Amino acid sequence: MAIKGILFDKDGTLIEVNGTWIPVYQAMLADVFGHSMGEIVEFLELAGYDRASGHIQAGSVMAHGTTRELVALWWPELNADQQRQRAHLIDNDLAPKALSYVKPLMDLQPIFDELHAMGLVLGVGTNDSEASGTAHMKHLKVHHYFDLVIGADSVDVPKPSGQMIARFAEKTGLKPSEIAMVGDNTHDMDEAKAGGAGMAIGVLSGNARHEDIGHLADHVIVSVAELPALLKAHG
Repeated sequence: MAIKGILFDKDGTLIEVNGTWIPVYQAMLADVFGHSMGEIVEFLELAGYDRASGHIQAGSVMAHGTTRELVALWWPELNADQQRQRAHLIDNDLAPKALSYVKPLMDLQPIFDELHAMGLVLGVGTNDSEASGTAHMKHLKVHHYFDLVIGADSVDVPKPSGQMIARFAEKTGLKPSEIAMVGDNTHDMDEAKAGGAGMAIGVLSGNARHEDIGHLADHVIVSVAELPALLKAHG
């Protein structure tokens, strides 16, 4: 069945994950929660930061987890209600402060112009919050390309449950088999499979290597810049 819609992961797929999130978390942990530099490095390494490379490791909580998962990892002494409150604070009250760090991987507008010209319906499915994901797309001036932005808090169970594919299908009127999931992590490929997506497309613009996601993807490309050509080649 032909692909009629694309659900994009955000971080590592559209946004430069290391240059955005490492400084965001460093500033947040220092300025909001008062942690020392030594504590901050320990927190980041616990969540998947590799000090030697300066990158977030593929498969780590920082690479594909939710804010709730990150809060539970960093502050296990908080009870469930306190963790929910802290996650809400990070996702909503602190999200605007993160915008100055958001870096797109490339000029996205020509790519989305081409995909729209192909008649494709576009959406974002991220394990970031819906508010944060929407703010990032607006900040990059590409929000108008998307029919909807789906966050971890937009569904009952975030990636890789398949619920983001289901929600995108429901809201756009597409069948799951008409949707391609595009992302840089195993969670994105597993989301495609769990949701019955017609195609799982891995990109190597995040922190995952081909050997991390190639066995789970139908296709692997360097970045979303190659996406229009790939879809044209496959009808």
